[in-house]
Amino acid sequence: LQLMRSWMTAMPGEVLQCNGCHESQNSAALPKTSLALNGPSSIIKPWHGKTRGFDYPREVQPVIDRHCVGCHDGKPLEDGTVTINLRGDEMIKDFKMVTAGNGGGRGGKFSVGYAELHRFVRRSGIESDIHLLTPMEFHAGTTELVQMLEKGHHGVKLDDESMDRIITWIDMNCPFHGTWGENLNARAKSQGTRRMELLKLYAGIDDNPEYVPQAPTEPVEFVAPKPVAKPPAKDFGLIDWPFSAEKAAEKQAKLGEVRKTIDLGDGQKIELVLIPAGEFVIGSLDGAKDEWPRTKLRVEKPFWMGVHEISNAQYARFDAEHDSHVESKQAYQFGVHGYPMDRPEQPVVRVSFDRATAFCRWLSAKSGNRMTLPTEAQWEYAARSGSGRPFWFGAVDEDFGKFANLADVNIRKFSSNPYTVDKAYGNATKYDDYMPRERRFDDGVLLSCGGGKYKPNPWGLFDMHGNVAEWTRSAYRPYPYDAADGRESATAPDRRVVRGGSWRDRPHRSTASYRLAYEKHQRVFNVGFRIVVPVEGK
Repeated sequence: LQLMRSWMTAMPGEVLQCNGCHESQNSAALPKTSLALNGPSSIIKPWHGKTRGFDYPREVQPVIDRHCVGCHDGKPLEDGTVTINLRGDEMIKDFKMVTAGNGGGRGGKFSVGYAELHRFVRRSGIESDIHLLTPMEFHAGTTELVQMLEKGHHGVKLDDESMDRIITWIDMNCPFHGTWGENLNARAKSQGTRRMELLKLYAGIDDNPEYVPQAPTEPVEFVAPKPVAKPPAKDFGLIDWPFSAEKAAEKQAKLGEVRKTIDLGDGQKIELVLIPAGEFVIGSLDGAKDEWPRTKLRVEKPFWMGVHEISNAQYARFDAEHDSHVESKQAYQFGVHGYPMDRPEQPVVRVSFDRATAFCRWLSAKSGNRMTLPTEAQWEYAARSGSGRPFWFGAVDEDFGKFANLADVNIRKFSSNPYTVDKAYGNATKYDDYMPRERRFDDGVLLSCGGGKYKPNPWGLFDMHGNVAEWTRSAYRPYPYDAADGRESATAPDRRVVRGGSWRDRPHRSTASYRLAYEKHQRVFNVGFRIVVPVEGK
């Protein structure tokens, strides 16, 4: 959960303790008996076989061959499009990097499939952020690859061991080679042999991290995913939805005064806008399985909603110690700690669901009004503002540059000069510049930005799509959506839903219906929140 980035070793018979970091360096452990000392040491269970180095071709590629390569083999489809190539039997032949170090000059020693798959994992670069990491900062569940698999990518269902292999690969920062001896010179091999001799002689360790398992003789057979049957499209008979932007403004105007502010002090104010009551259809048959079946819902009462996502400056009025921190560069960052996420005007991130709800309780006591996070239903209803399309402004393939901060051409700046903050390499290759994005459009921003840069939706809400994803108070449960099943309860133990996508997400991951979920205590690099205030008596 948390990476210390340090280690200590103990010889047989020695006692290793944590004094020095968590207590005074000059103190000794108190003599006392604990539960852990009342029994023998736990024996570490080997990970799917003998001790060995984690080798992508041996540990992960068979999973990819079994579940993915049958579709993702790099060959053209009937419509002329070409799938990504996840094959492990094709090695890179065109490797070149302009990033410092040129990738160690080992481009020919990586497979094409590895180079493609690692693009969908968020991970720190070499010599990146020097700070102690936030717990779960690079958790596998925050990566597009695992999120896609958990959603049931086109019916693909991995068994537990296969998923464990994928997650372990991510947890180890996506290595390819598992041994030194297989890929380096005779001197390195002799050093490995000598190391094993010393380990056995002085530590009694006979495990060999250079062990190379015998390759299977039978090829891995592709397991075709079972077709997923979508529910049939349904006419819900709504005569007043979808509706136009003009109709949305008309509905809102009938409510009278529709804007107000909450004063947080020190010049910080939260702007609110009143959202009309009404009916809509939640979900989408064009989305993942967790977005269907679609359901007709009625928002019974109007509610106030934050015009913008809560900013770092606003959140600091509640918790001055919080740090939204930085986003690490994907390669070297000499003297540069990363791209800033902690500017006062930027939305607060790395704030858990629990802390977001604590902010709401604090603000409720301060203002005298009941503040909460929006439910999933409230969020999607407000985001759509009458639209039945993926975005309030249009389709998934529409130019979002004036409307939303999504993963666009600016993501290229992650491949940048290590002595600068965001000066992109002009001649970056695909091995430098690999993060997935929509290359056709330009929203003018790399990371998150202060509210108000893009056009608001018809109800006056900014950044409902992109910028940062937003916590809802709803538990992550299957559709059909049913508010009576306890999913909107603050005490539900389930993971909580986040909505809207972020600066790092492409359009299909940022629609009005797209759902993700995280643990309630998890502080996610691109997740913030906005508030709602119920309207009592209406």
